[in-house]
Amino acid sequence: MVARFRLFSFLLLLVAGAPSGAAQCDPYFRQPLSARLANYTIHATLDDRSKTLDATQTIRFTNQTPAPIRELRFYLYLNAFKNSESSFLQGTSKIFGQRYTNRTPDEWGWIAVEKIVRTRGTQATDLTANMRHVQPDDGNTADQTVLAVPLETAILPGETAVFDLKWRAKMPKTIARAGYSRDFYLFCHWFPQLGVFEQNAAGDWDWNCHQFFRQTEFYADFGVYDVHITADNKFVAGASGCLVREKNNGNGTTTRHYHVEDVIDFAWAVSPHFQVQEDRWQDVQIRLLIPPEHAALGPRYLHALKFAFAYLDKHVGKYPYPSITVVDPPFHGLRSGLMEYPTLITAGTFYGMPKNIRTMESLVVHEFVHQYFMGMVASNEKEEAWLDEGMVTYFEDRIIDAAYGEKRSLVDVLGYSMDNRALTRLEYTTMRNPREGTVARPGWLFSESNFKALIYSKTATSLRTVQELVGEPKMDQIIQAYFERWKFRHPRGSDFMAVLKTELMAGPDTVLAQQVYTLFEKSIYDAVVLDYAVTHISNETLPAPQGIFGETVPDFIYKSGNGRGAVRSKVEVQRKGDWVFPVEILVTFEDGSTQTLHWSGVEGLKIFEFTGTSNIVSAQIDPQHQIGLDVDWNNNSLTLQPAKASLWKYAAKAVFWIQNFMHVVSFLV
Repeated sequence: MVARFRLFSFLLLLVAGAPSGAAQCDPYFRQPLSARLANYTIHATLDDRSKTLDATQTIRFTNQTPAPIRELRFYLYLNAFKNSESSFLQGTSKIFGQRYTNRTPDEWGWIAVEKIVRTRGTQATDLTANMRHVQPDDGNTADQTVLAVPLETAILPGETAVFDLKWRAKMPKTIARAGYSRDFYLFCHWFPQLGVFEQNAAGDWDWNCHQFFRQTEFYADFGVYDVHITADNKFVAGASGCLVREKNNGNGTTTRHYHVEDVIDFAWAVSPHFQVQEDRWQDVQIRLLIPPEHAALGPRYLHALKFAFAYLDKHVGKYPYPSITVVDPPFHGLRSGLMEYPTLITAGTFYGMPKNIRTMESLVVHEFVHQYFMGMVASNEKEEAWLDEGMVTYFEDRIIDAAYGEKRSLVDVLGYSMDNRALTRLEYTTMRNPREGTVARPGWLFSESNFKALIYSKTATSLRTVQELVGEPKMDQIIQAYFERWKFRHPRGSDFMAVLKTELMAGPDTVLAQQVYTLFEKSIYDAVVLDYAVTHISNETLPAPQGIFGETVPDFIYKSGNGRGAVRSKVEVQRKGDWVFPVEILVTFEDGSTQTLHWSGVEGLKIFEFTGTSNIVSAQIDPQHQIGLDVDWNNNSLTLQPAKASLWKYAAKAVFWIQNFMHVVSFLV
């Protein structure tokens, strides 16, 4: 049945005509890349005056598990914005730092399935009467973001079932991403979408279909989307996939037909004010929808995006879709930005953004990298967000630093510079309590204050630490092995860890490989802190030898002790955190010589002693800054040159405060 549906989709493209639209799809969609378990055909009409959608929808779902399916579970995400008691909104009056309270009735949003019918040959069974909202995660009966639909007959293993839905939705005035702001709309997670039927941790086959929480994102099966959108002629539109046909209906509306395959979702946006800027990377069409006041910034978006295309093509894998659409919301609709959907991303910037502050470039790169680790390697963002957000942030840092230069890629203003990687590390290391919890937890168990620091920044810093220890070529080998093995599937954290271990152990240094593996494992699955410090240096000039020396009386020699003897020096280091990892210590002597020590890090306090002819002037733990997980690099070194030390101290404090300022504005990244 999946093969027949694919043929049906191809015939639709041929019949629809519109050479310019069909050309967008060529040479893509010739071979299935995924299992295509959940396939959607949607016809939706937007009423701009009432902010409502009326839609019909056909779902073709294939059960490729060994278990019969006796009930469907749907995400109804728009109901998160139905009232203040939904699990998404409950317990807060602010989202993205802005209040959503005191709304008029028409500013709330909702989605309602009016009818669902199962078609089997010539028979049609109405399932509407028994559908109900369920709350599998928190028991909040006011939450209606998951819909359960019992089946009159189970979907057997290997069977494809067809369901026809009729539904209506009211778009909310934007609280978070989905909705409208004046005459700009973003339609994301806007239709009834099936969860994922899979084997859970207990070994049972069931629906993975969680409620919508502020700290969770999305999880769905791969499929084919054929979407027909009717809206006022005034709108400029962008959507996932490629435009097959655009038809003026003669009544003030236009119907656009979009098609995309092997994706886990479909999103679209409209505004009458969008300007369209287009470009290409190889045979991929790039389409930027940008408000007039931001138009001068368009080339910056396009340059960063094309650099990201080339970088990921080289270091991860091929982008398999015909297009990417970038939506830059108007300033009043900024809360719709900063998000990723298959082949469509939303960015965000301000009028007149200086060229030497590259938060908008960092943002568009971040959202594009999601096409790989949210889109193609479709891990469960709800239960294991680190597999996506952490991986994406790691590559965001690499791409921005490669494009604009390390040490200055993010900010380069009046002699102060900072790169993307430094901001990422700062978001983790400046947490009030880095021991607050593990990274490997479902998103709804995180507090809003630590979600980004742990999921995004700690994971990315952990991956960067692995890279620093094993080298970029080896790291690329690890990531490429993971990507090729798990693309268009649903890997879990244990799957990535298995690839990581296998690839690390394939090298000659199995001792280092095990250390690196353990380091990363602890960073994700433990809540411990890594912090080493140089706490004291001392030098003592010993007296020259004096006394009587010799074995027998005739050979006795008397030494007076005049002159300078050897120098005995000590370096004291401490492990201030509870995380043990071996480190190097670079010791520098007054005569310019150096010595590198290897410390297991096991002891809470360790004193290294030296006897020689020159004083120690400095000691530095992790001199190459390989271990970004060390939460305080400022205490990693100590010098006995007071003037320079004071200058360095105050410079470090200045950098710290500037970095904190950048941390505050990092919501743009």
